[in-house]
Amino acid sequence: MSRTDVLESTKNNQSQIDLGTLNIDYDKLKGRGGAFLVTPIGKGQVFAREQFSEDHKMFDQTAREFGENRIMKVREELNILNEELSLEIFKEMGELGFLSTDVPEEYGGLALDKTTSCIIVDGLSSGRNASILVTASAHTGIAMLPIIWYGNADQKAKYLPKLASGEWMGCYALTESSAGSDALSGSTIAVLNAEGTHYLLNGTKIYVTNGGWADVAVTFASVNGKYTAFILDKTCDGWIVGEEEKKMGIKGSSTTTFYYENCKVPVENVLGNVGEGGPIAFNVLYVGRYKLGVTTAGGSKFVLDGALEYASDREQFNRSIKNFGMIQRKFANMVARIWEGESINYMVSGSIDSILYDVDKSSANYYETVQKTIEDHGIEASIAKIVGSETLEYVVDEGVQIFGGNGFIEEYPMACAYRDERINRIFEGTNEINRLIIGGTVMKKAIMEELPIRDTIAHRAQNWIPEPHISLDESLIALANAIEFCRSFTLSCLHESLLKFGQDLKNEQWVIEPLANMVIALCVMDTGFKRYRQLDENDHKVKTREVLQLSIADQYENCICAGNDIIRYLFSGDKFTEINENINKWKSYIKYIPDRIRSQKAIVQRLYNENKYYLN
Repeated sequence: MSRTDVLESTKNNQSQIDLGTLNIDYDKLKGRGGAFLVTPIGKGQVFAREQFSEDHKMFDQTAREFGENRIMKVREELNILNEELSLEIFKEMGELGFLSTDVPEEYGGLALDKTTSCIIVDGLSSGRNASILVTASAHTGIAMLPIIWYGNADQKAKYLPKLASGEWMGCYALTESSAGSDALSGSTIAVLNAEGTHYLLNGTKIYVTNGGWADVAVTFASVNGKYTAFILDKTCDGWIVGEEEKKMGIKGSSTTTFYYENCKVPVENVLGNVGEGGPIAFNVLYVGRYKLGVTTAGGSKFVLDGALEYASDREQFNRSIKNFGMIQRKFANMVARIWEGESINYMVSGSIDSILYDVDKSSANYYETVQKTIEDHGIEASIAKIVGSETLEYVVDEGVQIFGGNGFIEEYPMACAYRDERINRIFEGTNEINRLIIGGTVMKKAIMEELPIRDTIAHRAQNWIPEPHISLDESLIALANAIEFCRSFTLSCLHESLLKFGQDLKNEQWVIEPLANMVIALCVMDTGFKRYRQLDENDHKVKTREVLQLSIADQYENCICAGNDIIRYLFSGDKFTEINENINKWKSYIKYIPDRIRSQKAIVQRLYNENKYYLN
């Protein structure tokens, strides 16, 4: 069926729209959160590892060397609670500048871009120890950023230099036993004393990362019903630190409960203004999410390498187990999932940096701009967190399977990795909460017309697969058409869901979840394709092609499956038949038939030749 035939067959069922009326300046969408929803594969670019500057490469090398030469050698000692060694390494990180990339220069920091912060986390993952990464990441992210973004000059001068150097460690105390994802429902209260000099905090905070070692804590309480942020330090009487939690994983990190018993906090330690605790609490979590994507994708590489090393040595039936096709398929899938995660991670940081690059860091509203830019990328931050954590879940689980019975034994590394991995789908908002954020934010951007989603939906109603307007060889055209079909299908499902539920869609989790899964799949495909197109014609591009093909094959199926679930749920009878026939017409046009096994075999052959993850 030709494109003309499809257009003619759909005109009778769609409102008449002039296909030439869509006039979007895609260049102006650069750096806008969610832009991938409407930006076709022939427009726009994405930032990727291949575009690292010389400074980026320097930090990458320094962080990797520290991970391999310092952390890796003591990783077993860091898998148990070892305060002395952990603080020693933590302070060394401070001396190398790893803790201060987001800190202004006047307070002892480096004030570098968001990509550099991600590169450092990625590089430190080479140390293959989740506990020390959790310690450092909590400190540089959710503990320090509230002070950097919202602190006044006196607060910054007091706390940031020592936090940046590693002399002091920070933590973030938000969660309560009755208030997890619904943090604002917490019961901790703060009352101003009679003298007006201190707030008295009463309540309990649980699961505080770095809690047992921290010198400074950012915490939250209600002041006359107004949710408010505070900075605690060791001089605050009534701040009681509980015993270390007996955790399933990340056993080398400190996790405690805080008890506030008339905890005396000076009024000058209110962070921001009374009542601003909500934005302060949640805005920093966007950074935590995309950085967690970096940590988990980075860790996945080394789990893959460890599984490959074991498979090379392990023999069954007089041959290495890496020669078995089922094992090879696992390795091929691991490579594709890791590449997807890394592609998303640096797309996000690069997009944020593209907006902040020209912003004057000395301006009074600089950090307001930073916050708004990062918040605007809330969809991408949640996608990075979900893709990275679920990639690590897959890679570790398959790693245990490759190790067989030894994967279940503590003296082998997979048992620890298996335990450590699990928390990542809970940290920084569970993956379920992050899917709600994705679906809700897409809905908001559509309704508020923050992006030209409505115009794009109308324009694509009669043409789900617009011409790519770029030069592509035949095999890439099929991939491009598959991506554009998924873009149109995702927007169509959003459109139909909004027509049925309106703004109540945000409460329809049976629909929001598969819609979020469609958005995730589209983002992965779109980002991967654009990253591939930007590569020079060299051996690296050849190596990447089969990974791209496998990635799109898998994500295309994910998108179609989720979309079909939505359509079947929304419609029945003749209406379902009509819509389903339209979908199938466009699917038949793209003529996309993935060759998954051929791609997997090519990937695993390259992996075996390189004997490690080869797409860095």
